[in-house]
Amino acid sequence: MPLLDMNMNMNMNMGLAPSGGRRGFRVRYNSDVESRIADANQPQTLVPPISGGAQNYPSSPKYWDADLQSYMYLADYLAATPNWRAACSNAATGSGTPAKDMTQAQLGGEVRHILELALEREDRFMEVIDQDDADGAINYWLGMLKIDPARHLATYQMVCAARRIGEHVVMCLKGDFKSPRPSQLCPAITPMIDPPATPTFPAGHAVQSYLISYLLAYSLSDAQGRTNLPQHTLPPPNSPLTTFLPAGTPPTGALFDLAYRVSENRIVAGIHYLTDILAGQAVAIQIFLDIQNVGSIWGGGGLRDQVRAEFPQYAR
Repeated sequence: MPLLDMNMNMNMNMGLAPSGGRRGFRVRYNSDVESRIADANQPQTLVPPISGGAQNYPSSPKYWDADLQSYMYLADYLAATPNWRAACSNAATGSGTPAKDMTQAQLGGEVRHILELALEREDRFMEVIDQDDADGAINYWLGMLKIDPARHLATYQMVCAARRIGEHVVMCLKGDFKSPRPSQLCPAITPMIDPPATPTFPAGHAVQSYLISYLLAYSLSDAQGRTNLPQHTLPPPNSPLTTFLPAGTPPTGALFDLAYRVSENRIVAGIHYLTDILAGQAVAIQIFLDIQNVGSIWGGGGLRDQVRAEFPQYAR
């Protein structure tokens, strides 16, 4: 698979919308002035009159804090996919083996691959560090499609929903498999960064990276997988899981090269095995297949349709 040179090229330095339900943190001085001069003796004049209709006053904006609103899409995914844990677990073990279950020869091969990729650390140093946290990694997808969180509200929400759903699923699976990090089994591996305190299998960056790419690419395709995204080839979105795996006929294009690159950087950093990445990719595909049954995301008038409206130049 071709690799992208993203050593600074892909980082568009686009500011992410603040999370946590807050837009900013500036203090407003003398903000009590109106409280002193407003006529509180006539409280009915302090608010606009009732407009009538189905409700008295308008609702809050459709899109609020994308990171927090993504919990709603997570809840919809879990409700629509009652067997998600078993399905994603089967997808993971069907494509990768947890390190704790490997033979000595298998584990040695995985460690050798990590040591070989460690030679890439100097070239990828800034990239690996930048992608270590969620906001840093997401910034690469925003840069690739020129997604402005302030203008492309639905698309940014789709990215955040993918991140949230992927995070929930992968943390549950990590807890189920309890597989150790590479540096816990091989002293020859010195990680570039402190390994996360979580188990290693499957790789969280791989789950989230591939899920973001799948949801964006297929939001902009038709039912047969045809899209106007330049140089992207997609099988039909309802194809079997095996079609999307490396041994099948997986989708190709810059979005998937990016997912591969971000995932591989975790091996370069010495905090994941290749098998973690392969399992993470398979889990992302399983989630993507299941999300097609979630009305709020993939149904008519759902989030996918709104993404298409924001990028009509690519949608089919």
